[in-house]
Amino acid sequence: MLGKSMRLLTLSLITAVLIATIGLGWLLDSLFYNFSENSQTNNHSIPTLEDFGRDLSSALNKLEQPQLMIKNWPVAGNVILEYIDNSDIQLPDTLMKQAVEGQHLLLTDKDLVNLYYYLPNHDAWVIVQSQRIATDTNNASIKLILTLVFYSLLILFIWMWTYPLVSRLINLRNTAQLFGKGEFEQRIDVGAVSYVKDLELEFNQMAQRIVNLVNDVKLIGNAVSHDMRTPLARMRFGIDTIAEEDDPIQQKRYLQRLGKDVDEMTKLVELLLEYSRLDQAMVSLDRKPVELSSLLKDCIAYKQTEDKQMLLNAPDEHVSILGDKKYLSILVNNLLQNALNYGKTSVQINVFIEKGKVCLSISDDGPGFEGNPQDMLKPFVRGKEANDVIKGYGMGLAIVKRIVEWHQGELKISRCDQLLGAKVTVKLPR
Repeated sequence: MLGKSMRLLTLSLITAVLIATIGLGWLLDSLFYNFSENSQTNNHSIPTLEDFGRDLSSALNKLEQPQLMIKNWPVAGNVILEYIDNSDIQLPDTLMKQAVEGQHLLLTDKDLVNLYYYLPNHDAWVIVQSQRIATDTNNASIKLILTLVFYSLLILFIWMWTYPLVSRLINLRNTAQLFGKGEFEQRIDVGAVSYVKDLELEFNQMAQRIVNLVNDVKLIGNAVSHDMRTPLARMRFGIDTIAEEDDPIQQKRYLQRLGKDVDEMTKLVELLLEYSRLDQAMVSLDRKPVELSSLLKDCIAYKQTEDKQMLLNAPDEHVSILGDKKYLSILVNNLLQNALNYGKTSVQINVFIEKGKVCLSISDDGPGFEGNPQDMLKPFVRGKEANDVIKGYGMGLAIVKRIVEWHQGELKISRCDQLLGAKVTVKLPR
């Protein structure tokens, strides 16, 4: 799952960089070319002016009154024409000779370009004047500005992509540090859109698992100190009594009682070991389709007693669950045993489908759960109605809860409206 998320994260980063690079490059190139075209329409290159002036001077030289045409030339245009008599112009002899021989003169300043053409038929000059064209230096400045804009926007775009990722990772680091310092209530608020959502969910699950383990250790420690104290006291009393008893028959009787206390201690230790091994079993669940009705019938046949009736209500069609049959059997047997222990005459088992999930409810006609039902899901917690006749250590529902969590299911404890006793409902995905 995490490997898939990292591949998607890498792919999204590469895609974002390519889109940003190509998109911004195309946009800025379009702006540059549009600007260049606008600049070229507002200014004329020198070769174009030279060709224009050459053709114009040839045409004017053939006219009888070229000054009239020049006078009517539109003033609002980009090219300005001026007619000057030869006597009114002062040029060096070398330039005058070039002009008489048919060469034009090019004179420029900071803002204007002036082309001089000699009209031999009229002994006069026509001056073609235009604004100076934008130089390559201006284009270089524009390119530099657009390049800086490109990299600035690219950095901004990548920052917009990476900021949520970096902020989520920093939040994950801070939460992990606080959790490591003992603040076990710390969790990550998983956002709807997050690049590391799977990692955040895994952290929350890991944190909850650690909290459950810590709580289990505390409960087990307290329960062990309580439940072991009684058999240990009886064993100590039995040993002292045997030491003082001379009657072999009485000694044998005390030894038998002592053996029962040892068996009880052994059973308790084995139960603790089994519960501790449950935490390791989740990684090795053998998930296969399990037909629930068949599993329930087998468990009911195994638990059937003469004094209590067990009634199964299940759909006619086969209802399957994807899970580990071994642990699902433990789940059903524990629920049935609880119902048989506390029920008076009858136990009802119902199977139904609700919102795409398989629901199993087991009810009895006993006293039901008193106080907070959720406390009954903790290890070594027994109902108030439990007495010496009902053997057990209060581990049944705790094991059921753990198995339900492994199968991504839900567990609910309530009171049965029909039998007026306890009702335990388990919802498991199909």
